[in-house]
Amino acid sequence: MKKYGFIGAGKMGGAIVRGLIAHSVTPGDVACVSGNDDTGKNLAAQTGISCFESTAELLENSQVVVLACKPQQLAEVAKSAAKARNKILISILAGTSTKRLRQCFANIDKIVRVMPNMPAQIGQGISCYAPEKPLSDAEKAAVESVLGAIGEFMEVPESRLDAVTALSGSGPGYIFEFAAAMVEGAKEIGFTEEEAVKLVNKTMLGSAMLLAQSPLTADELCTAVSSPGGTTLAGLQEFKNANFRETVSKALKAAQKRSQELSKL
Repeated sequence: MKKYGFIGAGKMGGAIVRGLIAHSVTPGDVACVSGNDDTGKNLAAQTGISCFESTAELLENSQVVVLACKPQQLAEVAKSAAKARNKILISILAGTSTKRLRQCFANIDKIVRVMPNMPAQIGQGISCYAPEKPLSDAEKAAVESVLGAIGEFMEVPESRLDAVTALSGSGPGYIFEFAAAMVEGAKEIGFTEEEAVKLVNKTMLGSAMLLAQSPLTADELCTAVSSPGGTTLAGLQEFKNANFRETVSKALKAAQKRSQELSKL
């Protein structure tokens, strides 16, 4: 019997597996299964975990199941899940409600929905999880051991997961877009592509680390870096003129709305 079984062995599933092993979980306690591709076999070869031939076999031989396949593969997975009686199912499927998961995994004891984000791939993620019903201390520890393998985590009601998706789930995309805009702007004022990328990446990384470690808020740090009549204020005024904060708010609301729409499909 494996302690952790992964249905899906792609980027996020693989990131969690590697994180668990880095946190002293023995590869022999982990197994995976994948669809009609070699991701499962490749992950097993790279990490030393087991790779089962079928979803049914994995469900029969795992205590905690992590559902990490593509949402469109859920219907196929469900065909093997009717008799599954595992203690916990942790789902990282975006837009797939607990109600829908319960229809597919009727006999699993506890279902937990999770919204991770892309930095989980380097162990710097932030995941929000929503249990279908209260977890025991041991069950909560099992869930948090999985999520702790890819970064930090927090528990929220399922009703807030669409907002989580809009903010931390989609947030990396907004950061990358801003970075790309910074690179383009840097080239327009005379930097080469290589110079621009290096300066932008290091500026964003250093600023993010400062924000995380400083006792000051983002607004307070913004004030601290802006001298009266100086260059930073001149740039920030352009953001203000373009209603930058309003645009960001609209982006979050659009992403939240789309998450709500996807959950109803």
